[in-house]
Amino acid sequence: MNLVVTRVTVQRQCRICGNGRLIPILDLGAQPPANGFLTARQLKRPEARFPLVVQFCESCSLLSLRHTVDSRVLFKNYRYETGASAPLVAHFAEEARMIERQFIRNKSDLVVEFGSNDGALLSALKGTCRVLGVDPAKSVATLAKKRGVLTVTAFFGEKSAERIRKRYGQARVIIANNVFAHIDDVHDVMRGITALLRPDGVFISESHWVGNLIGEGGFDQIYHEHLSYYSLHALRCLAHEHGLVVTKVELVPIHGECLRVSMRKQGVSGASVKRLLRREKSLGLTQLSIFLTFARKADKTRMTLRQLINKLIRKKNTIAGYGAPAKGNTLLNYLQIGKRDIALLMIFYAEEIAFLDSANMNTHSKHSLKTLSHATRSYDDRYCFLLPKPVHA
Repeated sequence: MNLVVTRVTVQRQCRICGNGRLIPILDLGAQPPANGFLTARQLKRPEARFPLVVQFCESCSLLSLRHTVDSRVLFKNYRYETGASAPLVAHFAEEARMIERQFIRNKSDLVVEFGSNDGALLSALKGTCRVLGVDPAKSVATLAKKRGVLTVTAFFGEKSAERIRKRYGQARVIIANNVFAHIDDVHDVMRGITALLRPDGVFISESHWVGNLIGEGGFDQIYHEHLSYYSLHALRCLAHEHGLVVTKVELVPIHGECLRVSMRKQGVSGASVKRLLRREKSLGLTQLSIFLTFARKADKTRMTLRQLINKLIRKKNTIAGYGAPAKGNTLLNYLQIGKRDIALLMIFYAEEIAFLDSANMNTHSKHSLKTLSHATRSYDDRYCFLLPKPVHA
């Protein structure tokens, strides 16, 4: 095992409130980047692995990773494209209609999305207002521009927000969908939001809800690219730090369940906010004990599955893997499943084929599997290990 530590920093204080007494919850072991599918040439070299440990802040209820891997390691070959997932495209089309209906006043209004990827959401708003994407990945920014979405290639933060404000003016709407989980310095981003947002504007974010993670979602949704796992309590604390008010919240059925949170510079928290805060308290999402229970369940799941696989192998059964999502790699590594356990990997998911064809074809999940290929015929394997199939998280 090649455990690289020089590219890892340890998070000793809470990203939101600065609390220095963070409590380790779950150790998933040393794992390679979940999206790190390798080429045939890369298979010949040792694969870098990094600690994957989750910790809890009792002060603001944020669940986060203890170790932060250098973003240049995680995203140097970033291939993810929003537009390749039909459910996400439909979801963003619905969100665009909501934004147009509730917030857009005229065509001069500016909507800015950071982490805009290939422009799938903003392209749905074109023609109703001015749109601007912000994304550090040149590859997806190029795709967005081909869609006609003006895109700034940069990380969003206080400095880039000031440049945008000077050139384009303040935004009526700022959007961040499934981006906050990736951000290390959330306060720099929040300062950028407050600088760019109009006094009467709204910031809308979507983040995977930690209630889904420790409930139906499962530990396999934890990987190095996702630094933080948010509750409404944690996001409300972050908003308060920057003079913003959480005015509205809803749980939307994407990536399991996501928090769609609206923040404003002025206003009051509505009934939806109060209801979800009460629900989170009733679920124990502000208490250490519920997360320790989650960790025990994860460990029990690992032992149960590992014992089952060992039993099948001893009886000379062949097992085929089915699917190749990033979260599946967390599961495979946590269970220490390798080539002797799974003979081959099959991919049938119609809505994922475009994504794999355009980026991951002829690549390998080195730590586990012999081959990654599209299955065009049936296999006679007696058992099939169904890897999780999310809408790409």
